[in-house]
Amino acid sequence: MKNRPRLDIPKTAEEKFANIIGYSIFIGGLIYAIINFPSLPEEVPMHFGADGEVNRYGSPYEMIILLVLPFILILGLEALERFPQVHNYPRRMDESNAEAFYLNSRKIANFAKNACLIIFAIVFIEITNYALTGTFLFGSLLLPLILILALGPVFWGLWQRRKIK
Repeated sequence: MKNRPRLDIPKTAEEKFANIIGYSIFIGGLIYAIINFPSLPEEVPMHFGADGEVNRYGSPYEMIILLVLPFILILGLEALERFPQVHNYPRRMDESNAEAFYLNSRKIANFAKNACLIIFAIVFIEITNYALTGTFLFGSLLLPLILILALGPVFWGLWQRRKIK
């Protein structure tokens, strides 16, 4: 399909629920980091190794970058959700199944966006908590959790795409 139709497909309950969960957790993590920011020491953990151990410290002000990045990410992924006709699709997509492909692709973008928001919240909480208490909340589970959250929506969406005729 060279000229893809622009379809108005309402958001599903799954997408609305994912937005509520993703944004709520992100805002909670952000508030936790902001409230505790004045209490942070001069050096906070800025990078965690695969084993969950801190392998780089930095200024608490470096966290500001981590606070800005999600907002850029939100803008980009929200735009992807609104314009599914610009996404890449398999050759088997035609006018009869375009709506199903658009919905599938939009769900992948939606779930990926919300998973990324949760990842940022987890990172805010882990950095802040370790800086204040010297203990990990997630520790060695941090990397597997981030990988599952980052890759899960994509694998799930592509698995669901296989069912589209």
